[in-house]
Amino acid sequence: MLKRHLLLASLLAGTFAVTACSQQTEEQTEAAVESAGDDAAANTEAAAAETEEAAAEAEVAAQNAGTEVAEGAETAGEAATNALENTGDAIAEGTNEAVEGTASAVADGANAVADGANDLAVDAEQQY
Repeated sequence: MLKRHLLLASLLAGTFAVTACSQQTEEQTEAAVESAGDDAAANTEAAAAETEEAAAEAEVAAQNAGTEVAEGAETAGEAATNALENTGDAIAEGTNEAVEGTASAVADGANAVADGANDLAVDAEQQY
């Protein structure tokens, strides 16, 4: 009978030990799940902050690129304006030179015609 009581007591002690371990395991599992949830929330917040920071940097980069494009367009516009002014000046100078050359040639021609007419008049007087 003593053996039976010892066996029964051993079984009860083992059952209590298993039950206690199960309770402890359940508590540890709950704590691990809660900790994993906290870690996931913290990682999500960190990822969101990094995404926000990257978006802000991308916006700044886009603004800088836009500014550079605008400055480049302004510089190109200035260069085109200067080229047009230079072209206009060259055309005006060329036109002035052509007009002066034409006027000079016409004046020379008129002088030659006047001289020829004078010569004819002198010849006509001498012959008659």
